[in-house]
Amino acid sequence: MTTQVQPKSRNVTANGINLHYLDWGTEGLPPLVMLHGLRGHANVWADVAESLCGDYHVYSVDQRGRGDTDHAPGGDYSTEAFVADLLGFADAMGLDKFILFGHSMGGRNSMAFAGANPERLERLCVVDIGPRVEATGGNRITEELRGLPPGFDNFEDALAHVQAANRFASEPVMRRRLAGQTHQSADGKISWKFDPEIREQRINGTAAPATDLWPALENITCPTLIVRGTETDLLTQETADRMVETLAQGSMVNIERAGHMVFEDNPSDFIAAVKSWLAD
Repeated sequence: MTTQVQPKSRNVTANGINLHYLDWGTEGLPPLVMLHGLRGHANVWADVAESLCGDYHVYSVDQRGRGDTDHAPGGDYSTEAFVADLLGFADAMGLDKFILFGHSMGGRNSMAFAGANPERLERLCVVDIGPRVEATGGNRITEELRGLPPGFDNFEDALAHVQAANRFASEPVMRRRLAGQTHQSADGKISWKFDPEIREQRINGTAAPATDLWPALENITCPTLIVRGTETDLLTQETADRMVETLAQGSMVNIERAGHMVFEDNPSDFIAAVKSWLAD
């Protein structure tokens, strides 16, 4: 899928930091905010945002330490800090109530936000993550970060590296993801954009402890869709089913031919599923 609608690149001060976001859509349409995962950025949602921006005013945020948003003051990458950023963003945008999509880390931040601020959400879509991080997938991500080269001689070498770890996403999707993750350094090398502290905290075990979000789910009142890739190692079917049972208005869908990066691995089926849910 190729993006035809070009979003506006914007910045806003929220919770004391500069947040960069991409703005798809038209003023007056229902607002929909999207949060990416640990190594993501605002533009990973491009295909989904393009498909929804005719009916919704879509905002996709670079979360702290990623993309073109500020690095976290004091290296604070706790769930509480991300939730405060989102609350600040929503207030700055004048979003009294909105739809929220969150993938992986962004899904955890979304659940935490929804549990603490249930009155602010019309709907919630949590993509391929649960209230607790599955050890198998969590350990895989840590090892991938441990083995991450600090840079590459050129973009094609960087692309080959990231493609080796992804079975399903198309080359154009991977190129787009990588373009938002990297920049060209003064020496001409391709380097990662995200705050190096994120990697160091993860591999050294100094990251903020992962919050148990089961209590948060009990406070979420809005219709909530759990989306799971059938080939994922981050969300078991058992956990997804328990999430649906815990939520006041929960539902769940499995997306075939998709691992953890559901909406990049199989964008067509993901978009069809969320459009159907939004229309309910």
